[in-house]
Amino acid sequence: MHTGRVEREAGAAQALLRASDRIAAASGVFAALCLVALLLLILAGVGRSIMGKFSADWGGEITIAWEYSAYLMGAVFMFGAAAGLRAGSHIRVSILLARTGPALTHILELAATLVGLLVSGFLAWSLFNFTLRAWNNGQLSSGSLTPLWIPDALLATGAILLALQMGVRLLRLVLGQATEDETLKAGSVSE
Repeated sequence: MHTGRVEREAGAAQALLRASDRIAAASGVFAALCLVALLLLILAGVGRSIMGKFSADWGGEITIAWEYSAYLMGAVFMFGAAAGLRAGSHIRVSILLARTGPALTHILELAATLVGLLVSGFLAWSLFNFTLRAWNNGQLSSGSLTPLWIPDALLATGAILLALQMGVRLLRLVLGQATEDETLKAGSVSE
């Protein structure tokens, strides 16, 4: 009976880890889509500027460009951070880890992940409360009159996903599993 419960718990942990991998991949795709939208917004601004050289009616700034660029850049950063953590793309002190033995490396990884979980958890909690405040107060941006809870919710969701990935990384370290998924990494410049 005891082994059946252990097997069910192990199966549940593996299902959680697989779901987390899918969420990390989706987070990376969403970050890439936000980056494409940011590029299109910039190109539209450049196009309007060029068109303004031919006719004053066609030129001028896109009034929401700076504001929406900031929203999109925040979304790229937050969602990309969640995907990047699973891919192993975050900056680490590899020189230090290369000079330690496996036991000390494991302890350092656990400590760093725990600190990361605390920081990302606080960030997620703060951004979630920020979103609720914007929702409850009906706050609008001054430029485009966009309800601020929308971009705030994007940032909060990205931070929640980063905290989730930190928690799953901690679980993987406790279970002795690999914390990085090479299939999620982007190719290097030399490839």
